Amino acid sequence: MAQLEVTIIEGRNLIKKDKFSQNDAFIEIYFDDKKQKQKTNVIKNSNNPIWNQSFVFNHLRGQDTLHIDVYDQDTFNNQLIGFIHIDLHDLYNKGHIDDWFYIEDNHGNKSCGQIHISLYYQQLNI
Repeated sequence: MAQLEVTIIEGRNLIKKDKFSQNDAFIEIYFDDKKQKQKTNVIKNSNNPIWNQSFVFNHLRGQDTLHIDVYDQDTFNNQLIGFIHIDLHDLYNKGHIDDWFYIEDNHGNKSCGQIHISLYYQQLNI
């Protein structure tokens, strides 16, 4: 058993999903099994949102991909801006990663903006 702390720090240059306003951006974070899904606050009217929110996940090996979905909140339908998939194998060895990650759309285009994320991984002795 291990613990993973994910800090969503900020975004930059998120592609605009609305015609007449900036994004109302939020992020969902989860592993492959989607059992521990967590969500940031919505940052209204910004394509460069600052969240500075941390989330702690209990982590079992075998859940080796962290999924980060970036959305624009709308009244009737949240629009997917894009996603980030982070392979955690590198983190297991380093213990900490702090970096900017490119947001990808469903067509493999990585020009949807970037998210600054900090990851801490700690093995628990239980």
